[in-house]
This record gives sequence, structure tokens and C-alpha cells, in this order.
Amino acid sequence: MPETNFALLVIVTGFVASHFLLSHPLRRPLFQWFGPDGFALLYAVIAFAGLTLVVIAYHNAPHVPVLWDADNITLQLAFDVLSFVAVGLFLASFVDNPALFGANMTGLSTRAPQGVYLITRHPMMMAIALLCAAQIMLTPSPRNAIACGGMIVLALVGARLQDSRKLAQSPRGWALWVSRTRFWPNPLRLPVLGFAWGLAVPVWLVVTWVQMRTTTTPCGIWYFLSDYAA
Repeated sequence: MPETNFALLVIVTGFVASHFLLSHPLRRPLFQWFGPDGFALLYAVIAFAGLTLVVIAYHNAPHVPVLWDADNITLQLAFDVLSFVAVGLFLASFVDNPALFGANMTGLSTRAPQGVYLITRHPMMMAIALLCAAQIMLTPSPRNAIACGGMIVLALVGARLQDSRKLAQSPRGWALWVSRTRFWPNPLRLPVLGFAWGLAVPVWLVVTWVQMRTTTTPCGIWYFLSDYAA
């Protein structure tokens, strides 16, 4: 493995590990030392610093080789669907999400899931996993496998660990919430977001533009507007 890919692997591993450590074994002592606001600030600083290092290492890693060319209409359309769904889930995850940090879980035992929670109880984590999986599918290079693969592990394992932590915080409430919701997204329930999908359109355009600039591979609508597809 080229040295720059090895550096990326080390940094991504450290980034993922830092999240798991801060969210679980180190969470309680850090909470006691810094309080909820101090812990949230510390978590944010470490996460931002780690993500910055990942972006730098990703940029420095070799862009090739790739297993197949992204200049494929079917592949591009599959990417568009997965990435758009990911953006929609991510945006919806900020609305009344009991899994978020500091969320109020009072009354969760009597709450019936609505909206995005009819699709999955972890919309934010599933959005990250879907977007990263779509990127690996579109451009299967070593650097994408390392960076996006690490984010998929962070999202999916993190979601499972989040269930465990929330269950410890609210045994009855979270257990009933789990029994009423799904871990893996139910694609048949995607229409429940209705007109909210319209809000995802401008965000998806920005996300795919940034992704295109970062990965140097046209994607989304930008693929069809570029010389790449000519």
C-alpha cells in the first residue's frame, strides 16, 4: 500500500476510534470533569480536528487506481438515488430525534414513530452510511475504500452502540422505541417524508458539487452538465 494511503488509513482509524472512545468508555468521566456543555465542546473540537486531518490525508492520497470508470449512466443514476435518499434522511434526522446528543426522551415509551422514524430510528447514521457506500460504488479507489469504509463502520457500529447507550439511559423508553422502529431503513416507507424531499434538492445539489470537487469525479446533475458525459 502506498505510504499516503497508509497515512490515510491511520488517520481514518484514529478518527473512528476517537468517536467510539468519546461516546462510550470516556463519556462518563469526561462528563463528570467537564459537564455537559464542556463535553459537547470537547467532542466537537476533537471531531472537527479529526475530520480536517481525514480530508487532508484523503486529498494527499493517490486518486487512482479505480476498479471501474464512473462514466456510466446506470452507475451515475444509482449513485443519484442513493445520495439523494441519504441527504433526505440526514435533513429529517434533525427533527425530534431522540437519538441525538442531549435529546429529551421523556414520554418515549408512549410515542408512536412518525415521519423519518417510520423509515429508520437512525436516519443520520444511515444517511452517512448510504452516502459513503454510494461514493465507493461510483469511484472504487483505495482512498475511497479507506475513507468511506471507515465512515460506514463509524455510522453502523455507532448506531448499534447508540442503541446500547440509550437503552442504559432509558431502559423502558428506548426498548419500546426499538420495538416500534427499524434499524435498517425500509425503502417502502420513503414516501412518508412527502414534500420534505423537495427541501433535499438544493442541499443534494450542493453536496454533490462539493463531492465532485473533492473527488475530481463528476456526479449528480453535474455529471450530465460536464464534458465527462459528452
